[in-house]
Amino acid sequence: MNSMVKSVYKSNRPRLVLLASIVTSIVLVIFFLFGAISTNVIRGGAAYTQVDMVAGSIFVFIITMIISLSLWPKVVLWLEMHKKNEEFSK
Repeated sequence: MNSMVKSVYKSNRPRLVLLASIVTSIVLVIFFLFGAISTNVIRGGAAYTQVDMVAGSIFVFIITMIISLSLWPKVVLWLEMHKKNEEFSK
């Protein structure tokens, strides 16, 4: 039974990594848009056009997806190892 649970969890690992990467990218895009919009409000004029903000958002999303897809698997693996160490120490 224990090996079945481990195999199911390992099969969900890519889905978990993808979901975490998408959420991370969306959160960072929201921060980017908040910064761009607040800059426009503070300066009183259009420091950034809508085209700049859309293009920047796409760029931020793509870059953060690339980076987070390389980082999240390591985080998930570390969490798995940490969980296994806790189980063995009991």
